[in-house]
Amino acid sequence: MKTEEFQNLLLKSAISVMACDGSIDDAEIAEIKNMADNEIYFMGFDIEKPFEEILQYIKEKGKNAINEYLDELNQCDLSHKQELLLIEVLIRTIESDNKIEDNEIKFLQLVKSKLNVSEEIIISQFPQQMKYLIDFNNYGLHEEFTDEIQFASNK
Repeated sequence: MKTEEFQNLLLKSAISVMACDGSIDDAEIAEIKNMADNEIYFMGFDIEKPFEEILQYIKEKGKNAINEYLDELNQCDLSHKQELLLIEVLIRTIESDNKIEDNEIKFLQLVKSKLNVSEEIIISQFPQQMKYLIDFNNYGLHEEFTDEIQFASNK
């Protein structure tokens, strides 16, 4: 996948996992902006405008936006390296607020189910996260994200 397309996908991934539990924590936003400012995979990519557009779209469409993202991910031709970077971005976003929510785990498992990289390789890359990288609840077997997303406040 080309760089700018991949950067857009990473940003959409981070925002989707942040929003899928209906709670947008300042720490999650800060971590996404930190990655955009400091990680090579976001180099030269201005996230400000797409960040607001993607977040607003998810707030309006809820689980349908998440399922559109998952369908889009299904169509992507990612290298193993890109798939692992995607998982890294998701993990960093999930862990940034020090609360790991069920919806975030469901989302992570659904994303993993769309990737070609094996669970063994993912766990070897991220051994500290093994407890939620292994799909104990078979979330990855589901075709779509089914939980309604309710936003408590407008941030």
